[in-house]
Amino acid sequence: MRSESDSPSEGLLPQPLADSVRDEEKRRRWISDLKTVAICVLLLSDLVALWYYSSTSLQFVKAPASTVSWTAAAVRAAEAAAMNSCSGHGSVFMDTVLVGSDGAQICECHECFTGPDCALLIPDCAVEADSGDPLLFEEYWMQHPDLGTVVIPGWYRMSYQTCDAGTLGDYCTDALKAAIQDLHGLTGNAVTKGRYIVLGTGSTQLVNAAVHSIALQQKEVSNVVASIPYYQAYRLQTQFFSSPNYQWAGDPERDSSSFEGSDAPVIELMASPNNPTATIQEVPSNASGVVVYDYAYYWPHLTPITKAVNADVMLFTLSKITGHAGSRIGWAIVKDLDLYYKMLNYIFFNTAGVSHDSQLRATHLIRTVVNSYTNPPTMSREKGIFHYGQEVLLARWERLQGIFSNSSRFSLQHIETKHCSFFGKKSPPSPGYAWIHCEHEEDTDCYALMLGANITGRAGSLFGSTDRHVRLSLLKRQSKFENLAAHLSALVSQG
Repeated sequence: MRSESDSPSEGLLPQPLADSVRDEEKRRRWISDLKTVAICVLLLSDLVALWYYSSTSLQFVKAPASTVSWTAAAVRAAEAAAMNSCSGHGSVFMDTVLVGSDGAQICECHECFTGPDCALLIPDCAVEADSGDPLLFEEYWMQHPDLGTVVIPGWYRMSYQTCDAGTLGDYCTDALKAAIQDLHGLTGNAVTKGRYIVLGTGSTQLVNAAVHSIALQQKEVSNVVASIPYYQAYRLQTQFFSSPNYQWAGDPERDSSSFEGSDAPVIELMASPNNPTATIQEVPSNASGVVVYDYAYYWPHLTPITKAVNADVMLFTLSKITGHAGSRIGWAIVKDLDLYYKMLNYIFFNTAGVSHDSQLRATHLIRTVVNSYTNPPTMSREKGIFHYGQEVLLARWERLQGIFSNSSRFSLQHIETKHCSFFGKKSPPSPGYAWIHCEHEEDTDCYALMLGANITGRAGSLFGSTDRHVRLSLLKRQSKFENLAAHLSALVSQG
């Protein structure tokens, strides 16, 4: 007896054909059911969209992250590039142009490494220890890729100005200014309350911005001075821009009666900690003139924080905090409103402001640093960048001390151990540079001596000192420091 659901013609057909007809009817019913489900899904999605767009005034911009898909391609490209480790001795970036025969991007190898995946060490490779390129932080950000990543939309702050208010501002976003203030509040290294912040394309630009603006205030030809040894950019910049308002006058020569008798106004540039010696510097209380303090290295991982500095003009840079030298972000903290406006005017005519993309990146990086210490949900305080930087530099300084401990030919600068308010304990030296003195009478050119050992440093004469000194950078990648340590050990072993 047939069931009511059986086809009426099914019993009249041969069994194979009857099975075929039954399968076809099942397929049609399945397709019909699928269409019904699809229509229901589409209707439901329309209802959800209608509810969402009616509940917000900025529908697309305010969409939850889970609904935004326009970043997917960029994320895939960035992660695909980062997937290539290049044996730990190179990198592939989204804008790497070299490609192999298979169309894949080829590794950009670090110094002293070569090969398609940068796995080959170049024998007896020379060490470049000249520049202060702070690549030691690269490893930190690679260990925490989620912390330093920021997405920049194609329409982000396209104007010359940071906002569309229609008036010229200070070229610095409110978010970055707030982040800078929070960072100084966290470390306790500088007073920002009641002060003005001038943003620059790195602190290098701000050095001359300050000199130029102060000279305009003094209304006479100003003597620009710096105590030996000084950061060589002070002299080079001052001479390069060659203004009728100021001139390079070298060392202040405080004991020289001829200098003290000069009526010319003085602008003194002073790095503290000093570059190259890493020692803390302060102008004597009886010194005349305006002092521009360069506090590029006054951060917990580079020197003990002993007080919140409160000078009239103070310069800082992102590069020695997070390592992002290529972003070219620096800032000045100034007390005087007139000087603030003059420095802004200099920035406007020099570069028409500072890259908004760099400002966004700097804001995110600084917030990441602050949050890692004030609200660390995924990492302990001891894993923050200041702890990381101090640990690396302290280990490197101890290595150098060990290398030179039994040498009568070379000596390192002396740096005192002091209590650091940020770490809450005494901090041993962790400088960014080694300031080496060649002790032997015949070694009058320490730079040339290092060069003969395949080490490129920076000659002492560039800092206004003698060539019995040479500066070696300790801010490089670990592989470069290991190469430096090996070359120094070989040199010292020669006696």
